[in-house]
Amino acid sequence: MKTLNRIAAITASAALLTGGGVWLHEKAQAKDRPAYHTVQVEKGDIESTVTATGNLAAVRTVQVGTQVSGQVSQIDVDFNQHVAKGQLLATIDPTLARQAVADAQASLDRSLAELGAAQKNADRNKALVDEGLIPRATYDDLASQAAVARANVSSARVAVDRARQNLAYTEIHSPIDGVVVERNVDVGQTVAASLAAPQLFLIANDLSQMQIVVSVDESDIASIREGQPVRFTVQARPSERFTGKVEQVRLKSTTTENVVSYDVVVSAQNPDGKLLPGMTARVEFLVDSAKDVFKVATAALRFHPQGEATSGTAANNERRPRTGSRTSTTTNTTTTTGAARPRPGQLWTVDGAGRLTAIRVRTGISDGVMTAVSGDGLEAGLQVVTGLEKSEATTASAAASPLQPQRAGGGGMRGPGGF
Repeated sequence: MKTLNRIAAITASAALLTGGGVWLHEKAQAKDRPAYHTVQVEKGDIESTVTATGNLAAVRTVQVGTQVSGQVSQIDVDFNQHVAKGQLLATIDPTLARQAVADAQASLDRSLAELGAAQKNADRNKALVDEGLIPRATYDDLASQAAVARANVSSARVAVDRARQNLAYTEIHSPIDGVVVERNVDVGQTVAASLAAPQLFLIANDLSQMQIVVSVDESDIASIREGQPVRFTVQARPSERFTGKVEQVRLKSTTTENVVSYDVVVSAQNPDGKLLPGMTARVEFLVDSAKDVFKVATAALRFHPQGEATSGTAANNERRPRTGSRTSTTTNTTTTTGAARPRPGQLWTVDGAGRLTAIRVRTGISDGVMTAVSGDGLEAGLQVVTGLEKSEATTASAAASPLQPQRAGGGGMRGPGGF
């Protein structure tokens, strides 16, 4: 009986030791098994866009200047005021202009008097010439003097018209209906129009219709076309998103620090007046979109295993890249116009035993973060690998590597004379 009990105890101890060994072995294997970062495959919509910045402005603005010099004696409008076409905006002191009109009128009167006297003298001498009492040459001189007086009258009339026009220019009127955006003068300020007409006011025609001039890099300009839908935001209203469309793609290029760009004009409605001239807009040009498709983080398409355990036919047939090589799997960028051309790609899943399985997919458009994918075996919620987690052993190995820089103290390199 004692012998049987002893055999049973030995058998139980052996089973316990065997089970413990298996448990410890599995635990050691689980500890050595690499850990992965994973993300889910999602189902939804995705858009491909080109992003750029620009400034809001009125569609039509007019710089109102002056054609005469003088001191500003009166200002009738101010900032943000609505004005009608022909409305008086400001007045330049008309004193000198009125004196010029009076002087020109006096010159005209004098010329008219001289013309009358010369014409009468010529008419009297014409009768004497006909009777042969004076020579013909004398009459010709008198007729010439009358013609010169007549020309002086015409010149004097032009001078009067010019002086009156300059007097009219002392009153600055609005050339269009609009809103005063800028007022650059004050009463008492002297303006000089000798070289160039100074800008007194800037008037925007209609602020309910705005435009954005956006600078787009040459690498993205092929994706922009007239009529293309646009979304944009402004810093003053970050929670609101506005819409517009491409009105014009200008052919003139600009080169800044060896970067070539083109101006794109975007039109936008502003019925509520929320958009103001000069605001900075962050513009998104919608290049392509896909509805109700599978999409995954772009990082998952860049992952390739480096010697980890894999399973599945696709994994066995897949050629492994060398350590340090970069994956050739890429996604379509926003520089492609029209629909994105599908490209081959590969996703990796991990089972409970830590083995990787490859899933072949076709990639579609990308928004820079997510990429559209299609293929067999895809479903919403599927976990795919984006990379390896850094374990303590990996961190310690990297710290002990002679190719990594060492920190001072605590195992780092010592000074001369010590190891």
